[in-house]
Amino acid sequence: MSFERLAYLVKKTESPLSLQDFHSRINIVFHNHEAMHYDELHKDMWESLQEQFDLLVLDLLPGYKPNHQLKLLDVGCGTGLSTEKLLNTQLGNFIESIVLLDTSPKMLEQAKKRAVNWNKQFELVNATCDTLTEKFDIIIVCSVLHHIPDLDAFLNKIDNLLNPNGLFIHLQDPNGDYAQDPEFKSREHQLRHLQKFKKPIRFIDLLPKAIKHKINLFLGRKNYIDLINDELFREKTIRHRLTADEIWSVTDIHVESEHNEYAGGISFTYLKNKLEDFTLLSHRTYGFYGALKHDLPPDLQINESKWIAENKLNGRNLGCVWLKN
Repeated sequence: MSFERLAYLVKKTESPLSLQDFHSRINIVFHNHEAMHYDELHKDMWESLQEQFDLLVLDLLPGYKPNHQLKLLDVGCGTGLSTEKLLNTQLGNFIESIVLLDTSPKMLEQAKKRAVNWNKQFELVNATCDTLTEKFDIIIVCSVLHHIPDLDAFLNKIDNLLNPNGLFIHLQDPNGDYAQDPEFKSREHQLRHLQKFKKPIRFIDLLPKAIKHKINLFLGRKNYIDLINDELFREKTIRHRLTADEIWSVTDIHVESEHNEYAGGISFTYLKNKLEDFTLLSHRTYGFYGALKHDLPPDLQINESKWIAENKLNGRNLGCVWLKN
């Protein structure tokens, strides 16, 4: 179980919490601080998410024929962006009610601002899916699976929460089976090379991160990592501060990093074996240069669109639709 990867950080920070509580608390504080700026920080997702939701829904229609109004659960809903993008697809007309679930109350505040404009019944739930007992017709998890330490238990819960013939839709997670694919790594290197020469170099860019951070602190400029540490320290979750990479190794627990070298993203092969009682309706990838289309130069955007249309499977991000048998 991935919780064990956090043991060294619990020890380093002298946290009094269990591994599970340490993971949960850091995630909540992190996403509370991200909530106000999440959509701006992740504006690259706006275009790509809509395109991917459109394609995933087109893959499942017209074979999937809803015969009643559908109840949707958005797990880890964040600001409600993924639900909004799904509602914009052809499937949106069949969705009658929505449960927006998140452990971050600040994220739910932002989601509510979106949801009031959807003309749909909606409910906000500040909890994990372990607390739910009702059944749903569609469950979406967008940019969530790589945050979940115990994927076996999580997917079992998803299975239990879905009605027969229910849809499980997940996307925007790192594609574990192709993370080290030579073709993908070559494209990733190509993009980094282009970015290196595109951005003008300033003197401050040549300084080590630690020095730049000290300069900003001297000038009274705290970044959100500082604010997260301040809150965790104040509430005694930690006694020693965490670096940005250490925090991300907790929140993005299945993403490889300096502190998480054994993490390998989300494996489609694993999902296929785990979801043996489901039928795969759509399997797609995107982010073929390691970044979303929004952040690519025009010539690489053309390639990205081409490979999405061809349904190549070695992009950075994974998306699938599964039908519960």
